[in-house]
Amino acid sequence: MAKKRIIKKSLHYIMSDLFTATIIAAAGKDGNAEKATEVQEKILAVYADYNSRLSNYERGNAKKFFKQYKAEINKEIEGIINAISKI
Repeated sequence: MAKKRIIKKSLHYIMSDLFTATIIAAAGKDGNAEKATEVQEKILAVYADYNSRLSNYERGNAKKFFKQYKAEINKEIEGIINAISKI
């Protein structure tokens, strides 16, 4: 298990890269600013949710928690990437 601060940094970097990708997608020829704003709001909500979840977990079931955490965050990121590609 990695340290929480390393996971938090990784989460921050991933979400900031996704946020930047929405800006770039909206700046393109066919970019839709309203969709980009919606996706950016979703990115911020997901970041806040998963960052707070990471701070509050049961110490006894750490392995199970982090396995589930990783699966859920990957699913959310995949959904955000699909939304960015539709901008």
